[in-house]
Amino acid sequence: MKKQVLIVLLVCFCAMAYGQSSGEFPVPLSDPAKRGRLKAHLNYGSITVRGTARKDVLVKYSSVNDNSEGDKKSSKEGLKRISGGTMDLEVSENTNYVKVESGSWNNKMNLEIEVPSGFDVKVSSYNDGDILITNIQGEVEITTYNGEIAAENISGSVIATTYNGEIKVTFDKVKEGVPMSYSTYNGDIDITFPSTLKATFKMKTEQGEILSGFDMNMIKSGPVQKKDSGSGTYKVVIDEWVKGEVNGGGPEISMRNYNGDVIIRKK
Repeated sequence: MKKQVLIVLLVCFCAMAYGQSSGEFPVPLSDPAKRGRLKAHLNYGSITVRGTARKDVLVKYSSVNDNSEGDKKSSKEGLKRISGGTMDLEVSENTNYVKVESGSWNNKMNLEIEVPSGFDVKVSSYNDGDILITNIQGEVEITTYNGEIAAENISGSVIATTYNGEIKVTFDKVKEGVPMSYSTYNGDIDITFPSTLKATFKMKTEQGEILSGFDMNMIKSGPVQKKDSGSGTYKVVIDEWVKGEVNGGGPEISMRNYNGDVIIRKK
């Protein structure tokens, strides 16, 4: 089978001291009739991914230079500042696998990406990066360090991890037989599931409450005894997770945070 590879490089945009670089372009797929995957990553900025009826991928980008100190540093020894740095973006496609990445740490970039709704989506951002995913029917994986995570109208599965920010997900349908996990240090975990969900929940919060709209069959957990066969070391581990089954139980759904509530809603 002939492989189609599309590579688009947007390298060294001048991030003007008082301006914005923005644009959009479509990315054709090698086989639009087949399921595809998206991987998007930013070091600095927010990402929105929307599932649509389109047969290709549309990438919209905008880069805004942070000029909070711009007025103070707009000139040096009488020289006028004309650039605050550069912005880079690389997009590639190979057999329906689309990658959108930027390695810039100094200039904030925001991405809006439209994909076919059946895509699997893996998205990550490190700094100042809220992530929004909507109308996806595949598998979703989201990671950010400083930012909130939201996923709406999902008909698949979601794994979401952030350090500073709330996680909020609303499912229309849940893919059967697939484990999921949600983790944040500072922020609520607020997930809405269909009433027909069958799952086994594993939940923990250090400084918050666990709230559920489902009737749960709670599973008792106590000290776990462990012995290392090699060294002969004996350990007793106290399991502090709260566990419960919904509608007879099913794949494990893990939810963990430190500062915030764990909220499970029934749709």
